[in-house]
Parts: sequence; C-alpha cells; structure tokens
Amino acid sequence: MRVIDLSWPITDGMMVFPGDVPPTVKKGATMEDNGWRTTLLSFSSHTGTHMDAPSHMIPDGKNLDHLPNETFFGFGLVVDVRGCAARRIELADIKVTSSQISEADFLLFRTGWSEKWGTEDYLKGYPVLSPLSAEWLAEKKLKGVGFDAISADPVDSASNEVHRILLSSGLVLLENLRDLDKVGYRPFCMAALPISLTDQDGGPARVMAVLEK
Repeated sequence: MRVIDLSWPITDGMMVFPGDVPPTVKKGATMEDNGWRTTLLSFSSHTGTHMDAPSHMIPDGKNLDHLPNETFFGFGLVVDVRGCAARRIELADIKVTSSQISEADFLLFRTGWSEKWGTEDYLKGYPVLSPLSAEWLAEKKLKGVGFDAISADPVDSASNEVHRILLSSGLVLLENLRDLDKVGYRPFCMAALPISLTDQDGGPARVMAVLEK
C-alpha cells in the first residue's frame, strides 16, 4: 500500500488563523542532560491541519470526544475547485456524480491554496463554498468536509456562514490540508485522527490517505 500524509506538521511559531495564538515547540529534556528526549508543546485546538467539531460554532453541537470513533475513518474524495479562486464555489463547480458522493464519507476541496502555505497570500482569495453549496453538502450522508485552505469561510467573515451550515448538520470540518494533488480523484481510504481531548471543540489532526499498490 501507499500512504500519503495530508497534514502539516506543527512547528514553532507556524502560521495560524489571524488572532489565534501561534504554537510553541521547544526542547524539554535532552539526551546530553537527561539521557532521554522530550518536547514541550503549547498550541490552540485549531492549529495547523485540524478538525472542527460541531461545538466549535454551534451552541448545542457535539464535541469531538462525543462523536463515535467511526467518524474519523472512511473514504475520501477530492474535488478540484482550483478554477474558483477569489469567488464562491457553486454547485456547478462541484463536479462529482451521485455515485461518487454515495461512495464518499469526506469531500476534500482542492483549492490550490496549500501551495501558498506560509505566505500572506495563504490568508486571502481562497474559494469558499456558497451557502447553497454548503446546504447541499449538509444534506448528503457525509462525515466531513475538508479544505486545503485556512478556513471554510473568508478570514474576515463575521458570520462564518459556511461553518455554521455544515457544523449544524453534524459534519466535522478539516482545514489546512495539503498534498491533495497526490491522491487523484477516485475514492480512497482515509483516516482523520484529531488529538484526543475532553470537551473538545477541535484539535490538530493527522490525516492519512491509504492508496492501493
């Protein structure tokens, strides 16, 4: 089998959503002083590649630790929306068939913005779903929706409408994905495992695509 990591590693001071606290990653114990190694970590629950729980923006939404374990495994399907830069992703842009949708648990939108990771351009101009597209997806039997961009809504959005539509339906969201170009456009096995916390509104996630030989 071939396994593709679709998540960014957490690094000291890495880019975060504007207003969030950048992570710190420091050496703890060292081989020289202690005979073993540890690392000291401090980060927000929405750092790097991460999963949003419904409770992130929905008052009575479930936390990640209240969702069944099956939520974090399934089949992913990449949707190419690189032609939608600086505008909404409309239904006509989501070119997947009914049979493909029925085979998928996670729809992952390839905006192309992961190529801008670490630059100021990463924070602006990425395409987001139109409310109609979000409502359409919320009605599908999906576990989650993901993006290779920093957010499901524009950075300056006051309403976070796309988040609220999708999360209120019980879906989870994946943000800051990468390397979606490496998995093709057919359904593939995937695992999206957020760090385990209690009362969890979200968490950094390791997202893996498992491909055939």
